[in-house]
Amino acid sequence: MNNTAPHPPGIEKSFLNEKVTLKLTGVWVAKTAKIAEPLCLDLLKKRVPKTIVFDLAPLKEIDTAGVWLVQRTVQSLKNKGYEVTVRNESPIFQALSSHLETDESSFDKRPKSPGFFGKRLVKLGKVTVEMARLSIDLIIFLGQVAVGIFRIFLQPRRLRFASVVAHIEGFGVNALPIVILMSMALGVVLAYQGEEQLRRFGAEIYTINLVSISIVREVGILITAILVAGRTGSAITAQIGIMKINQEVDALNTLGLNPMEVLIIPRVLALIFVMPLLAFVSDLAGLLGGGIMVVLSLDVTPELYVHRIGEAITLWGFCIGILKAPVFGAIIAIVSCFQGMRVEGTSESIGICTTRSVVEGIFLVTIADALLSVFFSSIGV
Repeated sequence: MNNTAPHPPGIEKSFLNEKVTLKLTGVWVAKTAKIAEPLCLDLLKKRVPKTIVFDLAPLKEIDTAGVWLVQRTVQSLKNKGYEVTVRNESPIFQALSSHLETDESSFDKRPKSPGFFGKRLVKLGKVTVEMARLSIDLIIFLGQVAVGIFRIFLQPRRLRFASVVAHIEGFGVNALPIVILMSMALGVVLAYQGEEQLRRFGAEIYTINLVSISIVREVGILITAILVAGRTGSAITAQIGIMKINQEVDALNTLGLNPMEVLIIPRVLALIFVMPLLAFVSDLAGLLGGGIMVVLSLDVTPELYVHRIGEAITLWGFCIGILKAPVFGAIIAIVSCFQGMRVEGTSESIGICTTRSVVEGIFLVTIADALLSVFFSSIGV
């Protein structure tokens, strides 16, 4: 039962000569602060005699919130030049007021809004904290995936082989047309742009070296990873996200099945297996597109083009691109599954997490490619 309703806070004024006595009545507690605070603010706005006396005798009840309001009002009036005294203080009021600071700035002044640069700094701080939390969660998820794969390695019967094969078809075979088309187009562009620049030095024949080395070592696997991140990564996030919204993931837990083994690990293993194959096909398609452009623009035969490719590409040069593929596949799969498991409640969350999975996947693949390229160059490969 609310015992504060019959005694709302109030202030009774009595004037005598150049003095005003303010009698505080009712209950001044946290529940009635919304009523009491406007009364105090009204005192600060109106003109009153220079001598003010606060009489606390009529008070029914007061707590820390009420003491805070009284103390701030008294301090604000003193700072404006009024002579203020408080009488008939109860022991509770004296005990509480001794623990409260009397800085009127927290009462009658609002905090200033940060300026343009302040807002940008606050936003930058929030983004930094969010990225740090996301990185920690991703590392934890990576550890869970690694433990799950290690458990399957120890107990192969736990692997859902049929699911892995189905994902290999969806991630690999169905992605071949777009990978071949984009790689061929990129090979044509590289050959055309390279030939235009090298012609100035009379070295257009080295266009073949430019196309073959760049495609096999960097461009082929990188364009494949970007396509897979956009096509397959977004699909993985959306699939798992819809499962979460439909509570299918909770159903797996109820049935005693581990979602990590049922949903995550088959997709990760499938993409790790598929990426080297897609990278190999991408290399062939890129070399074919570059060869078509070179044969048409330069006075070389297809046989000479193939011969020059054999001279330009070394075994290690070919292996570098293929060795990067499973790393990129693992990155894309883990990021996509991670974002899929972060979907919460609404279809809007699916769109947000899908976008994040694509962006983060491409970003991390690019960073990994740069680090691996520096590493291979440092060891002389």
